[in-house]
This record gives sequence, structure tokens and C-alpha cells, in this order.
Amino acid sequence: MIKVLKKVNYLRKQRNYKKFIDNILKVVDFTPIENNVPEKVEKITFIIPGMPLYSGGHTSILRLGTELSKNGYDVRYFSIYDNESLEEMKSNAEATLSGYKGTFINGLIEDIETDVVIATQWDTVYHAKKIDGYKMYFVQDYEPYFYMFGEAFIIAQKTYELGFHMISLGAWNKHMVERECSIISPIDVITFPYEGKEYYDKGRNFDEYPNKKEFNMAVYVKDTGKRAPYICQHMVKKLQGDLLKDGITLNVKYYGESTDFKCDGGKNIGKLTKEELLELYNNSDFGMVGSLTNISLVPYEMLATGLPIFEFKEGTFNYFFPKGSALVTSFDYNEFYEMFKNAINNPNLLKEINKVSKEYLNTLSWQNTGKECVEILKNLK
Repeated sequence: MIKVLKKVNYLRKQRNYKKFIDNILKVVDFTPIENNVPEKVEKITFIIPGMPLYSGGHTSILRLGTELSKNGYDVRYFSIYDNESLEEMKSNAEATLSGYKGTFINGLIEDIETDVVIATQWDTVYHAKKIDGYKMYFVQDYEPYFYMFGEAFIIAQKTYELGFHMISLGAWNKHMVERECSIISPIDVITFPYEGKEYYDKGRNFDEYPNKKEFNMAVYVKDTGKRAPYICQHMVKKLQGDLLKDGITLNVKYYGESTDFKCDGGKNIGKLTKEELLELYNNSDFGMVGSLTNISLVPYEMLATGLPIFEFKEGTFNYFFPKGSALVTSFDYNEFYEMFKNAINNPNLLKEINKVSKEYLNTLSWQNTGKECVEILKNLK
């Protein structure tokens, strides 16, 4: 019976992967484009991979589109997938970013009339090539890393070499694209922003930490290697055992992934609303995030509530935050353990982390990042 189930699972994975590759190959064209600057830029169309609820990447697309709309551009969103109706996408967009601006459109992609078309994920690049208009690429991560080295990795990597004018959200993507690819087009950087209105600091008494015998930790997990889900679980579970020897209890709540994703050493409470996230952060003493590729909004949210977080040297956190903004450890458990023990016994360290991170967060906003993008659009050449 087990052999049969394994075979069924293998065949299902093989079938799904073949379908995925076949669908991509239907639109793949590796010929570099000639990018002609329009006489004016009024209409901007984002080519998106659907509009799922609460996706960080889609939130950033909606925020950028909203800021461009506020600056007078006619912004539209077109999905390359057909599994969602316009009404579903509008509803999901509103739930993801209340008050977003821009219009969702459908129809044939070849019929889209726009001055600028912006691809937003590697597979959308091949679809965006079909549209007349100045072609740009909103790069939110180095997406070949989403795959093992092979067909999908290379097809994703080639999207950076097709001549699209790239806009990198943060400096790390630009660093990776320039290092790994043979690019023939500009790549500009806009600041990775954060909106502080949604998450706030209720105030924390770090002076209590040295005497506490019970701590709560919020750990962000996703079922993808770029978020180090198993490293995080291993380190946290081992920490729990060692702290118990010191008479300290560590309660762990994992979140960010479906509750079907089983976690060691704590409870997976699933995907949370913004209100639930704020409650989780405010009831936690520490956070942990593994940002191994481009950073997510999660560290920003945690730090905005005054929650001290653990990040990893092996990741990208230091590309985005100034030194002293977090407890940046490594995959070496011994270093993590010593850093945790030092943190709970050193309130002044936690106060300084809170101060440094807050000062930096106060410089960020989507309004400012939107203005950076507007300047890029005004200076196309």
C-alpha cells in the first residue's frame, strides 16, 4: 500500500511539474526586446500572477500601484492566470490593502494599450513581452532561487537578461542580478518601504526580562527554503530544552503558513489577519524570521511593535537595516543560545535595538518609495 501511495504521489508531482513547465514554454521567448521610450507616460499596467489574499509580494504591487495612481498615473492590473474572476481579484485586493487604487482588467493580453507595462514576477515577463509599451520589471526577489538548479531556474534567470528596465525593491536584488546575470538594460533601486500605521508599539518593559521565567516567541514560517523553516524549528526546539535546564520556559507560536504545515516545539497558528498579527507581536517577547533571499515585510512589522527579533547572518537582513537593529545570529546553534541568554540578561541591549530600528523605520514610507519610482519614470531615456 505504501509503495502504491508513493507512486501516486510521484506521478502527481511529475504531472504538476510538467504542466507548469509546459505552460511556461508556451510563452517563453528568449529574444531580447528593443525598449522604446514613450513620448509620455500616462497609462501603466502591472502584469500580475493572480491576486491571492495577504501575499506580501502582491501587497507591495498594490502599494506601488496606489502611489503611482496618487501621482496622476492611470494604473491597471492584469493577471496572467484565469482562475480568478475580476470580482474575486478586486475583493482580495481590498482585503489585502484597504483603499488600494488602480483598476483590474481582463481580456486578451495582446489588446492591452498602455504606455508602460510592468512585469512583477519572472513568469509574467514572458507574457509582458506581448504588450506594446515600454517594458519594466518590478524585481522583488532573486527568483531563480525559488527552484533547484535546472530548467525552471534557468528560465527564471533569463528574464533579467531580456532588456526590461528593472526596478529593484531594495539593493540585494540588484546585487544578485548584476552578479549572476548578463544584463543589457538599466536596473534602478527603490527603497524597501514600510507603513508604520498598521503596527505600533504598545510599550515593553525590557527591565523585567532578567527576572522572567517564561518567554513567548513568535516565529515566522513558510514552507519554502528561503525562509529557513526547518533551521528555525531546530534551533528553537533545542533552545527550549536548554532553557528548561535553567528553569526558563519558552513558548513558541509559529505563523505564516497553513496549519497543515506541522512544526516542532510549538503550535502553528496559521495565516493571520493584520489584527491577529498585532496581537501576536504584542503578546510576544521575541520574534524570529529567516530572510535568506529578499527580505519580507515581517521583520519590519515585528520591529515596529518593539519586538526584538532574531535574524540570520546567512540571510539578507543586513542589506536592509542598519547595524544594531536586530539580534543577528547564525545557523550555529551555540551562537544563537549565547545570544539569547545575553539578550534576556541585558535590557539595555534590547532598548538600543528598539531605538535603532525605530529610528530607521521612521525614515520609511511607501509615499517616499513611490516618489522614487515616479522620478525613474520621469527620467526614462
